[in-house]
Amino acid sequence: MLEHSSNQPQHVNKKMTDAWAVLLSIGVFLTVNNIIYNVLFIILGSAADLKGYSEPQIGLLGTVYLIGQMVANLSSVLWVRKLNWKLMIGLATVVSVLSLYASAFVDYNGFLILLTITGLACGVAQACVMCCISGLQDPTKAYSLGLGLQVVVAGAVIYFLQLHVTPNYGYAGLLFTIAGLFAFSLFFLFSMPSTDDRTSSIVQHATTSKMPSKVSVPSLIALGGIGIYFIGQTGIWGFLERIAVSKNMDYEFIGIVLGAVLVLCSIGAFLAIKVGSRYGILKPMIFGIGLFFISVVLWIISDNKWIYALSALIYASAWNFCLPYQLLAVNKTDKDGSYAAMIPAFQSIGGAVGPAMAGILIFEGNFNYVYLLAIFTSIASLVIFWLVTKRHSDEDASNALKLKNIPLKEEGEYHSSPS
Repeated sequence: MLEHSSNQPQHVNKKMTDAWAVLLSIGVFLTVNNIIYNVLFIILGSAADLKGYSEPQIGLLGTVYLIGQMVANLSSVLWVRKLNWKLMIGLATVVSVLSLYASAFVDYNGFLILLTITGLACGVAQACVMCCISGLQDPTKAYSLGLGLQVVVAGAVIYFLQLHVTPNYGYAGLLFTIAGLFAFSLFFLFSMPSTDDRTSSIVQHATTSKMPSKVSVPSLIALGGIGIYFIGQTGIWGFLERIAVSKNMDYEFIGIVLGAVLVLCSIGAFLAIKVGSRYGILKPMIFGIGLFFISVVLWIISDNKWIYALSALIYASAWNFCLPYQLLAVNKTDKDGSYAAMIPAFQSIGGAVGPAMAGILIFEGNFNYVYLLAIFTSIASLVIFWLVTKRHSDEDASNALKLKNIPLKEEGEYHSSPS
């Protein structure tokens, strides 16, 4: 009896340690496989300065990487539940390391091919990590931790690359550094799960006569809500520097502020970890979008550089705060995590459309229509998430009643009883 009671705390501590090891591994792989996207402007800018590539050439480099990533994300619904996540992440990471290393020794056309392969590999790893996150008991914690690590590491990498690597080791040094980050992440592979409990339920479904629908329309609608949200948010992000220029700020100040914002906006992600899912999905999203509205109002009413810096920080932090709850909205409709693996693809789609639409809406340095676009898309996405979560909350309530053998009443039969 005493031996049993003494072993119990050790078992609990080990379980908590294992859980945090999984969360850390998820955060590391989410960070590493987004690092190229997060520092893409440094990679492309350095390619222009150090390799002599033209603007169309560096634009194509960015495009092929994002296309590779998007193809892997969109196709993941077909394969992500059938493969071993740990194995796929490990293979994808090795491919990324080799591709980035080889990129230092090839010409432009070879670089295009290798960057496409790197995009595909990153997309594969992202899909596996997102599927893993969606199956956790509290996915907001894992996703928020990954978002926080992403922006902190991206800020540190940008600083390190610009001040130490590229001035001394050129473009090959830049590629080797990023490849080294991918290689380092392999140390965290051992605590990544290979699958989760939902796989067994899928096998059970497959043995029954009634097969579940292969296409989840609500999941696709929720993913569309993420894409719509990203249109407005990236429309502003793509022109954040231009907004500062329109307010007559000097470039040195802008660079310092945006670098600090990139790191400090992790506040939003870590706040989401603290809040968790205790308030559901919609309340935190309304709070985050409300903060975003405040940042827009501050940009409109003031040209003060410190007000600009504050509003930029609020805007980026609110964006990071909302993202984990969008994942939860997809989870509401997604039984096995396959559609959660497609989230990065829809984020990329919205991210590609947003800056293009914002560019069309800027007239003579006036960004008011860009702000209106972001406000409209954030409200539209909130309505979509509300509809999705409401529908599935009603379905959950209906299923609970059925389990209790309580017959559902027809519409109009519910009446309030006197207390």
